[in-house]
Amino acid sequence: MNIGQVIADRDYAIIPTDSVRYTLDKMADFQLAQLPVIKDDLFLGLLSYETLAEHANVDDSIEQADVTYQQVHVYDTQHIYDAILFFQIHQVDILPVLDDEHSYLGAVTPLDLIIALSQTMSIHQPGGIVVLEMGHNDNALSHIAHIVESDNAQILNSYVQASSDSSRLEVTIKINKSDISSIVAAFLRHDYTIKATYNDENSHDNSRDRYEQLMNYINM
Repeated sequence: MNIGQVIADRDYAIIPTDSVRYTLDKMADFQLAQLPVIKDDLFLGLLSYETLAEHANVDDSIEQADVTYQQVHVYDTQHIYDAILFFQIHQVDILPVLDDEHSYLGAVTPLDLIIALSQTMSIHQPGGIVVLEMGHNDNALSHIAHIVESDNAQILNSYVQASSDSSRLEVTIKINKSDISSIVAAFLRHDYTIKATYNDENSHDNSRDRYEQLMNYINM
């Protein structure tokens, strides 16, 4: 999903002839510390509350206040992960979205990205979650998918995260079944380390203990 698909339909932008008072009121209404400034649909920059709060005459226009703009923006063709990174790096409340001609298309907020991510990550779909821990060389998503599909289930989404130990990875998968005890047992049979499970209807059955008891019985 690219950023252009999650642009918020809100009138965030101000223009240089708007007054300082109007701009501050608009920031308060939206509860934002920055607003994008545009002129003839072209993006001039982000204007911050801190910059305006220092100006004595609130009836002056933005251009009369001779303020400095932050040159922070993203393009509509970038992935939403880029927007998340920009929010982290620049610590802003809003990100203007531009096209290739530097024209202002709209803006996104962290809440807009959370809503978009909840859709792409199947948050609202029921299912169980399994967190696997493995070495870098063991991260074969095709094999993980095969184990899940062998239980007549499907992976709704997955993501990989490096753990505090740089030699290990955490692979989190969401499966379209709430009862994932048989899938957990299958992972254990294939020597995967189960770090955690969530939303499992039978999570209190302790699948690992039952699997180990079965193996001990077979080996007797």
